[in-house]
Amino acid sequence: MQRILFSLFFVIGIVSSRAQTIEGNNDCTYSKEIIIPFNYSDNGTTKIKHHLNQTVFYGYRDQFSYWYKVVVKENATLKFKVSAINDSDEYAVYVYQYNEKDFCEKVYYKKLKSVKPSFFVGGVDDPYDLTEKSFSARKDNTYYISVLNTSLNNCGHNFYLINEKDTLKVKALHLPCKRDVVHLSVKDITVKNIQKKPDTIVAKISAPVFVKKDSVKKDSLLDTKARLVCKIVDAKKKNKIDANLTVIDETSGEELVSSSGHDYLVEKGKKYKIKAAAFGYKSYEQSVTINNQSNVVEVLLEPFKEGDNFVMKSIYFYPNTYALKKSSLNELQKLLEYLLSNENISIEIQGHSNGDHHIAKNKAYSTLGEEWNFEGSAKALSQKRAEAIKKYLESNGIKAERLEAKGYGGKKPIIKDPQTNEEGQLNIRVELVILKD
Repeated sequence: MQRILFSLFFVIGIVSSRAQTIEGNNDCTYSKEIIIPFNYSDNGTTKIKHHLNQTVFYGYRDQFSYWYKVVVKENATLKFKVSAINDSDEYAVYVYQYNEKDFCEKVYYKKLKSVKPSFFVGGVDDPYDLTEKSFSARKDNTYYISVLNTSLNNCGHNFYLINEKDTLKVKALHLPCKRDVVHLSVKDITVKNIQKKPDTIVAKISAPVFVKKDSVKKDSLLDTKARLVCKIVDAKKKNKIDANLTVIDETSGEELVSSSGHDYLVEKGKKYKIKAAAFGYKSYEQSVTINNQSNVVEVLLEPFKEGDNFVMKSIYFYPNTYALKKSSLNELQKLLEYLLSNENISIEIQGHSNGDHHIAKNKAYSTLGEEWNFEGSAKALSQKRAEAIKKYLESNGIKAERLEAKGYGGKKPIIKDPQTNEEGQLNIRVELVILKD
C-alpha cells in the first residue's frame, strides 16, 4: 500500500507537470529558475549578485513535486541540500540533466534517468538525510532538481544551492499548508506580484500554520507507513559496496520496488526478507520485522577468503569449443573489476566438464579460429577454457602470477550421476578458488 501511495504521488506530480507542458510554456513545471553563477550577466556589464535569500509560494498544481531549473553558464561543482519545514513532512530529491524542451515527457515515460540518486529528507531519524549532495555542472547545460513530496501533506521545504562561496536559500511554502486555517486561494497570488513585491504580499495574507507532528491527528494510512533503508557494507573493510538487493514481503511473496537506491516504503508490523548478492561475496539473507517509522538495516556482506570457491554462473562457451560467447563478457568484467579492486587476491580458474569423453571437431566451425576447432578429451577442453579466461584477465591488466588455470574434466562433478540434460549442464562450469586473500 505504501509503495502504491508513493507511486501515486510521483505519477500525479509528473502528470500535472506534463499537462502544464502541453498547455503552453513547453517547460516541465512552473519551476524556480536559477542561473549559475549567481552573478551572471548576459550583456557583459558589471555583474550584480542576485538576492540569495528568497521565498516562493506554491499551491495545488505543485503539491506533489516542486521543481528547480538550474541553467549553467560556467562550469561548476554544485552542492545542494533540502530540509523539510515541518516535522511531519518528508521529501525525496532527484537531479536530472537535459537540454531539450521535451524534458517533462522524457521523465514521464521514464526515458530519462537521474544523474544523482535520490535521497530522503524530513521527519525521519537518519543522519544521511541532510547531507550535502554535489554534482558536476557543465557549461551550457540545464539541470532539473525535483523535490518530491512523499508524505500525505506538506508545508514546504528549504532548498540550499551552493556555488563556491555563495549559497542561495529558497524557502518554498505550500499554500495553504493547513486548509482549515489558511483560506487564501492560490489564484490570489500571481507569480508577477510575488516577484515584484514579495514583502507586500506576505503582509497581506495570513501566515501559513506549521504544526508539529505530535499535534496532528494521524491518518490511519500514515500510521502504517514506514521506511526501510538497506546500507550494504563490506563486513571486513566496512566500506559501502554495490550489490543486487531483493526485498520480499514474506506475507504476499511480492518483491518490492525501491523508491530510490536501496530505500523502500514498507508497512509497520510486516515481515520482510532481504537478499543480497555481490561478486566476490557470500550470499546474504535476513528477515526483518518493521516496528519503527524509520528502519535502517546494515547488510554486511562477507568477502570470500582463502580456500573459498564459487561458480561463475554466467560464463558460456560454444559447444565443444573454448570460444567464449559474448554473453559471458558481463560476468568476466565483474571478475576483472573484483581482481583490480583486490590486488592481494590470487585465484585458481577451474574448468569442469560433464564426464571425460572424447570430443571431435565440428565441421561447421572449420573456417573459424583455433579455439573453435578443438579435438581431444573433455579434460583437455576444460583446461583450454580455464586458460581462455586467464588470457582475458591478463590482457586487461591482471598479473599472470595472480592466476592459475587448471582443467579438471569430469573429476569434480556437482551431480555425480546426472539423469537429465539439465543436470549434466550443471557439471559443465567455470569455478574459482581463492588461493590468497
